Amino acid sequence: MTTDELLFRYLNQETSNRENRKIREWLSSHPDNAIRLQNLEKVFTTSAENSVGDQAAESWLTIEPKMLSKQGRVRTLPAFTLALIRVAAILLVLAGSGILWLNQSNTHVIRNRETYTKSFSLPDGTQVDLGPGSKMVYGKEFLEGTRVLRLSGEAYFNVTSDPAHPFTVIAGLAKIKVTGTQFVVNANRVAEEVEVSVKSGIVLFYNSDTMDKNSFRMGLVAGEKGIFYPAMNRMDKTIDPYFRSTP
Repeated sequence: MTTDELLFRYLNQETSNRENRKIREWLSSHPDNAIRLQNLEKVFTTSAENSVGDQAAESWLTIEPKMLSKQGRVRTLPAFTLALIRVAAILLVLAGSGILWLNQSNTHVIRNRETYTKSFSLPDGTQVDLGPGSKMVYGKEFLEGTRVLRLSGEAYFNVTSDPAHPFTVIAGLAKIKVTGTQFVVNANRVAEEVEVSVKSGIVLFYNSDTMDKNSFRMGLVAGEKGIFYPAMNRMDKTIDPYFRSTP
């Protein structure tokens, strides 16, 4: 298993030749693995510049001799070398950083914990600007061609064109499907309203895969905005007043 601890040691050039081969094989086995390493490297570089890991390690080495076992003797922890303590400190920085990228059970969760927009790339090359307090979730199916993700909050998408594999955003009770375009989605978690503003291309905006009396769907082009009101069981189309502004 390729752990974050191993990857941080790799970035710090503290891995063996055998471990290096293992990491190279892991990187070539899945395109998402390279993205994971890149994100860890950003945190690693930032932490190194701020000496966060070294400071934490020095603090640990100061308090460690004072930790006593139940027998009253000094408890030593040989596994906690300076390098591993530094890795642990960097992992804490990762958990508290603006973008938290988790990979658990083939589910990828991306959160923006900052008060400003954060930018990153998805595995298919799609560019995303994730709004403050927003979250995105996608599964392994995304990497296999079924480009579907779930959004909570606000995000701007510049989708990589792939007509054979539509890109779908599930936001609240609505869905947005495109093949390659630019648009903004705002899913209001309180009112459950969903807004879609199209910057280029064509977007399909709908709330159900099947058609019945409670189903809505509309096509939106650049300069148009669609709004879905679940509480009122209504979907409206209007002109985007900020169409010319930079997303």
